[in-house]
Amino acid sequence: MYRSPLDLVRIFLSLFQDLPPLSRSLYLPGAVLLVSYPILSVLLGPDHHGQAFATAFLAALAVRIGMGFEGMVRRMLTRYSPRQAVVFALLFAAVPLAVLALADDPLWCQRMQSLFYVVIAGIFLQDVMNGRTATAASFWPDEEMREHLPNLTKMMVVYNFGFLLLNETMIRAVDPSHWLLFWAVLPIIGHTVLRAMVLTVINLDDGHKV
Repeated sequence: MYRSPLDLVRIFLSLFQDLPPLSRSLYLPGAVLLVSYPILSVLLGPDHHGQAFATAFLAALAVRIGMGFEGMVRRMLTRYSPRQAVVFALLFAAVPLAVLALADDPLWCQRMQSLFYVVIAGIFLQDVMNGRTATAASFWPDEEMREHLPNLTKMMVVYNFGFLLLNETMIRAVDPSHWLLFWAVLPIIGHTVLRAMVLTVINLDDGHKV
């Protein structure tokens, strides 16, 4: 069934209504960041702005990774053996933290978020090019989602490259301290947009059957 671009936009925007309650994993890391950064800025003094920024970001990122580690391992188990899944998950979690532990420049923190989007988008793009849906299946394992996985895989490429562009725009457009506020609310924005995009894909797939 044909839908005009205006219809698609209307469907997408309507899906932001009646959003479910947000989980702690979405806002707790941002809260840690917004509380720790001012405290560290005062404790370390104005001459150590970069160190306060990087330390606060490191603490918030550690909270985010810790809260999402179990889910990350669970998704990797759908593609790798248990030993490989644990090793890859530990590397994925430890490498960014180790890099930031040695950094005192806010740009390292900002670009770490961009790198995350590049890696995830690249994984989904590889699936698209190879005609696979394994990564999408690890995010949406329910039986009723199976028919939507090809389009969800393509959608995730667009989603991650879109947020990569948004993050790079924010890096250039605002001061690092203002970017911290953006990062704090980014999971909530991302969750809301992702939910709307997934429902849009489902509605379009169902519409094509009519």
